[in-house]
Amino acid sequence: MKFILGLILLCNSSFLWAQAVPDVLVEKTIEVGQKVRIKPCKLGQTEFTAMDVYARTKPYNEKAVNKTTGEGLMEAFFNDKSIDAKRLPCVMANKLYTIAAYHEFEVDGNTKRVILCYTAYPLTLIWIELDKAIELGEISFE
Repeated sequence: MKFILGLILLCNSSFLWAQAVPDVLVEKTIEVGQKVRIKPCKLGQTEFTAMDVYARTKPYNEKAVNKTTGEGLMEAFFNDKSIDAKRLPCVMANKLYTIAAYHEFEVDGNTKRVILCYTAYPLTLIWIELDKAIELGEISFE
């Protein structure tokens, strides 16, 4: 199923996107706290194309994060060099993850949209390049 990004509305770290359904355009709101499903990898792949996993080697200041809106997570989690990163392996597929934050930023004159998701491990986050992950069919929203 193809996905088309619709209007982006940032309000309390939420946004709208549109899903193409035969003869119908359905808008969905994605918010911090909502679940995202990471779909199975394509046959023969060992890792995802649009997702990374970041693991800290030291605790971060969780009190600086507003868990309702996701504000402060990017700054608190990525504040130093005690982080290991790699492409998200396929063993983490077929599971639901909680959206922790949504961010937009400019890269070479283009807007990049990412969502950060909590994992079962408190010092680990999944970084999802939203547009690319939707285009490749790597994620769906619950």
